[in-house]
Amino acid sequence: MNNSIRTCRYAAASLGVLIAASAVAQQQERPASVQVSRAQVRQLAPSVHATGLVQSRAAADLAAAVSGRLQWVAEPGTAVSAGDVVARMDVRELSLARAEQAARVKRASVNLTSLDRELDRLRASGTAVSRFTVDQAQANRDLAAADLEVARALLAQTDDQLARSRITAPFDGVVADRMRRAGEELARGDVIARLVNPDELEIRLFVPLRHVRAIQPGDAVDVTADRRRFTAAVSTIVPAGDPRSQSFEVLVKAPPVDGLLAPGNTVEVELPLGEPQRKLAVHRDALIIRADGLYVYRINAEDRAERVSVKAGIADGDWIAVDGKLKAGDQVIVRGAELLRGNEPVQVVGIFDPEPQVAVK
Repeated sequence: MNNSIRTCRYAAASLGVLIAASAVAQQQERPASVQVSRAQVRQLAPSVHATGLVQSRAAADLAAAVSGRLQWVAEPGTAVSAGDVVARMDVRELSLARAEQAARVKRASVNLTSLDRELDRLRASGTAVSRFTVDQAQANRDLAAADLEVARALLAQTDDQLARSRITAPFDGVVADRMRRAGEELARGDVIARLVNPDELEIRLFVPLRHVRAIQPGDAVDVTADRRRFTAAVSTIVPAGDPRSQSFEVLVKAPPVDGLLAPGNTVEVELPLGEPQRKLAVHRDALIIRADGLYVYRINAEDRAERVSVKAGIADGDWIAVDGKLKAGDQVIVRGAELLRGNEPVQVVGIFDPEPQVAVK
């Protein structure tokens, strides 16, 4: 009786193992769902990507040209034209100084006129007046003329200070920031406000120093801002590299794009590094990087994932040139290949089509 029970239990256990093994085998053979894209020959241009900062080509910190009390300053956001007043200093002390200097000019002018007449009278006296007396009168007259010039120069300096007490906009723009408020005492050179021109923009970016010879002024670049793409041109490069960051500065002139850009925005810039080349390419998401190398999974005639080793070449956007046992038209897996090991059955559930970027005309 006990032997019969043991035999039944053994048979049941064996059956359970067989069922579990069958289920595992079926699960292992269940096709993996993948998305694919076809390898294709494309025109690829080697490029480098960098993040750029949008800034105004015309920006200035407006500072006090004279010391004193700040009387008025424009509010942030105020639009001004070139020559408009942005801030004013209190000029009462300068006005009093000017009144005093104007009086000194008038006094010096009256004194010079008097000495001119005295000199003319002595010269007209002929031999009745000694040469020494005439020379002394001439010297007094010349000193009075010099005093008048000094007084006029001091008056001109005060007039210049009065003119510079009105801080004006050097170009059309908008008051971006106000550093000081009315009533504060300022020293000469203290920054009062910042002015920017939001219509004249440029993009500042830093590129690895190894590409310094590949980028030239006038090169066309692709700029992406808020998932909208447009073309701009390199305006200036600064070929002197930063030894710490091993990069150099590039300035790109930003075209008008319907208010898409503003000072302070960050954008993605793609700069060309050479002429386009026709290469067999795959989408970058198809590349699998492992410790044993770089490869892609191709779907073969039996709808199985076939592992193909490749070498990567130049990249252009989402496409990368590859060298390996691939040909144009091969289906390569771009989604769902992470857990594959090779030769597994797969089921194509979609053609991978990355979301396109909107081009700005």
